[in-house]
Amino acid sequence: MKSFTLKTLTVAIVSTISLSAVADKYQVEEIPTADNFRNSFAQDINAQEFIVGVSRLPTDVEIDLTKVSTNILRNAGITDVEEVETLTQEQREYITRQLANEANSNAQQQRVGVNGAYYFDTTTQSIEPFPANEDQLADSTDSYFYSINNQNSAVGFSSAPFSLIEYSYTDGDGEEQNREYFVSDFITRGVWYNNGETASITPPETEYLGGESALFDINESGLAAGYASIDVSPRAEERIASCAPEDEEVIVTTPFQVCAWNIWFELKTAGATNIEPYYNPYFGGSRSNFSARRSIYDIRGFLWQLDANGEVISGQELGTLEPRDEEDERDFSSYAFAVNNNDIAVGQSWTYHSQRGAIRMPAVFINGDAVAVSEEDKYFWGAANDINDNNVTVGYLVENLSGTLRNTGFIYDIDADELTPVPGFFTGSSTIVHSINNNGMAVGTGEIEATLSNVRQRVGFAYDSTDDAAEFINLNDAISCESPYNIVEANSINDNGVILATALKQEEYQDESGETQIREKSVTVKLDPVEGELNNCRQEENQVEREGASVGLSSLLTLGSLGLLITAIRRRAFLKTKKS
Repeated sequence: MKSFTLKTLTVAIVSTISLSAVADKYQVEEIPTADNFRNSFAQDINAQEFIVGVSRLPTDVEIDLTKVSTNILRNAGITDVEEVETLTQEQREYITRQLANEANSNAQQQRVGVNGAYYFDTTTQSIEPFPANEDQLADSTDSYFYSINNQNSAVGFSSAPFSLIEYSYTDGDGEEQNREYFVSDFITRGVWYNNGETASITPPETEYLGGESALFDINESGLAAGYASIDVSPRAEERIASCAPEDEEVIVTTPFQVCAWNIWFELKTAGATNIEPYYNPYFGGSRSNFSARRSIYDIRGFLWQLDANGEVISGQELGTLEPRDEEDERDFSSYAFAVNNNDIAVGQSWTYHSQRGAIRMPAVFINGDAVAVSEEDKYFWGAANDINDNNVTVGYLVENLSGTLRNTGFIYDIDADELTPVPGFFTGSSTIVHSINNNGMAVGTGEIEATLSNVRQRVGFAYDSTDDAAEFINLNDAISCESPYNIVEANSINDNGVILATALKQEEYQDESGETQIREKSVTVKLDPVEGELNNCRQEENQVEREGASVGLSSLLTLGSLGLLITAIRRRAFLKTKKS
């Protein structure tokens, strides 16, 4: 069982702690960040306390400045690449972020994968499912691990390495033009990993860009949940046809593959403007902070039965909450994010809102059919992130609260068909439940700052869904006040009560002038229950702030495709956060 949060940065979750453990302190253990990466984001922990997650922002990428746009170079303070002997740390970091696959829309520009899957047993290992060969660009893939079962099999997905191709055409003046482009063999492949061995999932539809597939969870019998491309959408088929015009006199300045990729990238990064609070369909909506994450492909949730080597024995395609409207020619898809040991999957599906058109909503998949968690019109978006073996699923729903989109965490009992919104830290607190274990203990992330701002302070929480009188536990109140960690997201919890979380901590570094500076980094932490009581660190911090403590500013990197924003607070003084 595993969770995957689809909007903001983030991240994902699994199982539980006892009621008595919730009231106790936790002992914090930091999981080492993979070599040559700045940040680490937690994803899942199994019964053996093996851990998987995502490293972010590599520090050792070899950058070819001749393959970087002049605009990026200028913003990095570089006017002549011939004069650059070495890049400063700040320049390298800035350029790396701009070249990241998830943000880089220029196919003529160097590609950089800034996300790397990691696997921790007793040491942290970086896993590269598709390493580049001698003809491909190193450090150009993004890989992710989201789940690990008790047989220590991890699942996730990875993009393909990029290679550089040459393209020639004759312009209108009869002059030959030569250009270079970076291309790859496929968009993504779902991957399985265990004991050094890797296997991957090939989707049914691979035309044009090689297709998309991903894995997000795997149960104890090796049944894996994810998604795969099954067809090219009607609108994308029409648009891609223009990449190869029938008129031979038309000058084609871009390779067919690059033209198709440009269409896919535009769809992937488009915003879901129709769910914004002040949406007006007659004026095309407004700019959205929610990514629609569309594709050239129709995608379906899948369940794949894998053998002990990760090879596919059988596969089951999952449905959508309703059929695509006849007039809707865009991609129409479903996605499976978690599966329990009863072979029930949960995730998300496109459907239609009565006023707002196509939206993505939480879905439960039983015998291949998609069933809605809620059909109330007040909800515009959402996902089911995890499911336990009692057939209880958790996730979030998006609604308009006082003119702002907020996430409402939910717990849904499938057998009883009962949806229960979780209380959160206060009324209107934007909350996402990432994981629930077999004891009914849920963990996730929620806002603790009741302000009018669109961006509020967030913390990781634990919540006992079986206790009607249970309160949300701020995990920062459950660890030592002397801890250097600010827990901003609880990602997974196993049945022994061990929580896997993402936290911020401060680190020192030397700037280009040799001066010592302080910055924040994200780390993976494991919380082991120990005897103790909840502390009052948060109350002490509030008192410090009221007495005039300084206020800082912090932001955290987001996870691309799949895409989760994370904001946080310092342990000794509240930080005002912003979107990164």
